[in-house]
Amino acid sequence: MQLHADNATAGKIPEVMKDLTPDALQQVMPLMAGGPNPIKSNSVVAKGQEGDDFIFDVTYSGDDGKSVSMREWVRQIDGTWKIAKLAKPE
Repeated sequence: MQLHADNATAGKIPEVMKDLTPDALQQVMPLMAGGPNPIKSNSVVAKGQEGDDFIFDVTYSGDDGKSVSMREWVRQIDGTWKIAKLAKPE
């Protein structure tokens, strides 16, 4: 998860997109709306496990004082770790 967050912070969009399932891809845009642009830093906090999913809270911040946080469910799909679901943290 940290590598994904670091890739997003570095603006490595192709790498970021490869980490998302189609469902997660649809969920990310509304969550990032109004967030920092560009992203300058991130924080990743492991929250636990739910079945086969590992759950993380990720916060992206920018120099503009804006930040956005999201909860991310990560699971192994066909031997590759993918972000399967995104939502606002509780």
